[in-house]
Amino acid sequence: MLRFDIVGAGKVGKNFAKFLATNGHEIGHVVNSSLDSSKKAVKFIGQGIPTTIDKIGKCDVLLIGTRDDDIRQTFLKILSISKKFKAIGHFSGAYSSLLLRECDQIGIGRFSIHPNASFADPEIWKAFFDIYFVIEGNERGKELIKNLLLSLKLKFGEISASKKLFYHAGAVFASNFMVALLSTSRELYTMSGLDQRITIEISNYLAKQAIENVEKLGLKEAITGPVARGDMQLVHAEEMALEDFAPKIGLLYRKFVEVLKERVIEVEREKIDQDER
Repeated sequence: MLRFDIVGAGKVGKNFAKFLATNGHEIGHVVNSSLDSSKKAVKFIGQGIPTTIDKIGKCDVLLIGTRDDDIRQTFLKILSISKKFKAIGHFSGAYSSLLLRECDQIGIGRFSIHPNASFADPEIWKAFFDIYFVIEGNERGKELIKNLLLSLKLKFGEISASKKLFYHAGAVFASNFMVALLSTSRELYTMSGLDQRITIEISNYLAKQAIENVEKLGLKEAITGPVARGDMQLVHAEEMALEDFAPKIGLLYRKFVEVLKERVIEVEREKIDQDER
């Protein structure tokens, strides 16, 4: 069993703490921007001591769940209070554990751990066994977090600190940009004169169907429509119509046609050709 202190028990921090507490670990001090917020987080977690940052310490592992841009400043403040940790980690998907680089000098572990999931669901911790966690850090930090995840039977992968921005951008495309695309789809359906309720049902259905087809058939076989058929006259007609009435959407349409042609259809065709040699 490990004892964890948490600074920044927001959506990610408190869900991770809840999972830890439910699976035999101890949550110590919990610090948010206000004591009232800390108390609410502790109530959700089911254990812990709501307190202020100057009380942090006397734990095995410190977890930092603040906004990404506040991680470094929070870490340095904590380090000025206590250095008696086995390891310190943060949840950022974009920034590496090098934000915690002073850990190397004092001989403690540092790591980052990022769950690949949307935390819009307030109780996403219940689905943690379905989620991939991605980690990196120094040797002490990686050993601790790997052993923890293995003991919890959670899925994880490992990357290097220098690749974090590419990794996080991949997550953004798969999650947040998907939301942006659905918003754009619904706007275009509305422009066609469809009832709003119908536009929501159609766009949701098609998005779910696309994901299911990728899972079953692979990327290339999941593509349907004019680009897949090679009906480029129709594609250009749609481009021109959109550029006249919604220039930004028209530009987005053209860019995604290029992505489908160059990064999906052509790449997958090259893979097939190589397999057949």
